[in-house]
Amino acid sequence: MIIEIEPTSETPIYLQLMFQIKRAVVTGELLSGDTLPSVRGLASELGVNMHTVNKAYNLLTDEEVLIKSTKGYSVQVADKRSISDRLKEEMKTKLETLLVDAFIHQLPEEEVTAWTQAIMKELKKGDKANVDI
Repeated sequence: MIIEIEPTSETPIYLQLMFQIKRAVVTGELLSGDTLPSVRGLASELGVNMHTVNKAYNLLTDEEVLIKSTKGYSVQVADKRSISDRLKEEMKTKLETLLVDAFIHQLPEEEVTAWTQAIMKELKKGDKANVDI
């Protein structure tokens, strides 16, 4: 798995890291049971603070994407993942934020729907390539 961090992005590094790990799980680049690099190892490789990686890993553990064991962090088996009401509400809020931005800029509903369908199709394929819309 190749992780690319954009240090000048407005998105915090730990969120960039979380997104890339989640995307790797969804696309099949990371499979259930795969072990992730150690906190120190990944921090060193990316040139970021180890607390940043630790925060991302811990939040992914809270979301049941990762499991923490004595051997480190690994990807949670898909069947064992659940979703809390809190996480559902967070997802709904994120989606609403995007839709408000789309409406405020008068983006046609058809275009938003087409983007959504293209992204869903790409993720369902398990294709490791970037989503191109």
